Amino acid sequence: MRMAGEGGYDAVQMRVVAEQSGVAVGTIYRYFSGKDELLIAGLAGWLRHSRRRIEAAGVPGDTPAERLIGLLEKSAVVTQKRPVLMGALVTALGTTSPSAAPYKLEVEHEWRALVVTALGPSPDIDAEGVARVMHHVWSNALFRWVGGLAPDGSLAHELTNAARLLVGGPVRV
Repeated sequence: MRMAGEGGYDAVQMRVVAEQSGVAVGTIYRYFSGKDELLIAGLAGWLRHSRRRIEAAGVPGDTPAERLIGLLEKSAVVTQKRPVLMGALVTALGTTSPSAAPYKLEVEHEWRALVVTALGPSPDIDAEGVARVMHHVWSNALFRWVGGLAPDGSLAHELTNAARLLVGGPVRV
């Protein structure tokens, strides 16, 4: 992730990853067929770590909408501070390699779990349904921002507007 954050997708070389990890290149290839899988697995791990930290600390806010919107706004700020890394991750997520599918599913699972965690228990909200829709919004907004089709700040705008529409609260236009 560090190499991708500093130099983008092309900077991630499996040989260099192996050298910096102190393992043989063959060891890396035993677990990952290429850098797409490696980067996607790194993203899944990052999301898992974030979810566990948030579960332990709790999400500030009195309502599901406040908790979800607060988490999404903070997430968007963190994301948009790392455009080079996000560009590398979007490139990796765009792979059509079937061997990357389990890692993509793990990213989706962890992202959705973050949303469910933020919402907390609520009899009036289909947390899993909200999480599925929010994952789609996140994916599309991230791809548009990284691809230069949407300006800085658009990620937070898209995520929070979708959250407001799904779980309540005033919608900003």
